[in-house]
Amino acid sequence: MKFLLFTLGCFCLLGAATAQLPLRRALVNGKSISLAKPSQPIQLAAANNDLVLDFEALAGSDSVFYYYRIPSITQVWSQSLYPSAHYQNLSGGRYTFEIYAQSKNHKTPVATLSLEVKEAFWQKWWFWPSIAVYVLLVVGIGIYLFFLYDFRQKLKLQYIRNQIASDLHDEVGANLNSIAIFVELLRQKVKDNPALLPILERITSNSEETVTLMRDTVWAINPTNDSTEKLVEKMRFFGIEILSAKNIAFTFDNQLDLKKEYFSMEQRRNLYLVYKEAINNIAKHALATKTTCTLTSKNGSVEIHILDNGVGFDLSQTFEGNGLKNFKLRSQEESLNVSVWSQKGSGTQVTIQILLG
Repeated sequence: MKFLLFTLGCFCLLGAATAQLPLRRALVNGKSISLAKPSQPIQLAAANNDLVLDFEALAGSDSVFYYYRIPSITQVWSQSLYPSAHYQNLSGGRYTFEIYAQSKNHKTPVATLSLEVKEAFWQKWWFWPSIAVYVLLVVGIGIYLFFLYDFRQKLKLQYIRNQIASDLHDEVGANLNSIAIFVELLRQKVKDNPALLPILERITSNSEETVTLMRDTVWAINPTNDSTEKLVEKMRFFGIEILSAKNIAFTFDNQLDLKKEYFSMEQRRNLYLVYKEAINNIAKHALATKTTCTLTSKNGSVEIHILDNGVGFDLSQTFEGNGLKNFKLRSQEESLNVSVWSQKGSGTQVTIQILLG
């Protein structure tokens, strides 16, 4: 409802009768309504937002004032020189309109008029709870669709990863193995040309290294290996396999929760490659008798410490191998830090830190 407008006219002059002011007309949205049953309340629909009530003015005096109010809205009487009132946009409900006229010496009795405004649907008790339920339903459907989309994207990603792993294993692996076989055949045919043997040995070594790197990449890409438990087990097995062949005692201390997922696919791959490089360096160069690997989690990161009691080396020197270069290269990866400490005669420690996000 917008406003109810009441035109009120009721008042008594000096020497006039003290009867209540009679209602002259009622206008709803600018149109006159029937007053055939004045005893019944004036009923207004929710769309009837403008009401004017006019009362008969008292004649014979220029010093008459009219007072009116709706007590349920305000207890204060409004004063006017004209017997009319105007209200708009009353809320749904029942109202009692009151009016009286007063001159210098006389006052008419208070005239009352009942009004009944129907409630708009948004004023019903059930409207806002329905809106709340509707909003919750829309939000719930939105969340469901989001998780459904996310689930399908993960399935799609796993399918792609399976395909890549399969292609790398079947196609690239087969080609690299073929290279190794052809090199071996060439080696047998060039025995009379010793100058070519180092070249063939280098090709064979690079091919074998590439095959191993490809297998590690396939392992990291394969969705079936997306678990901390499998990564830790692979690291432990590799350390035992490589170091035991060099008679190096190996202690593997895992303090991570194997049921918790710490790493992304890229983090898992980089971590394993750095760890593998560190173990290989110990086996080839450290001349150590004991190696310890410790995995811990603290302060939003996972740290892997690989310590040996070997001969150590001077970090300021330049080496031909790729070990330290690979560590530096891996340190440029996002969320991965690799640091190396070593001193001649005091062994070496490699620390790998994975920042968890």
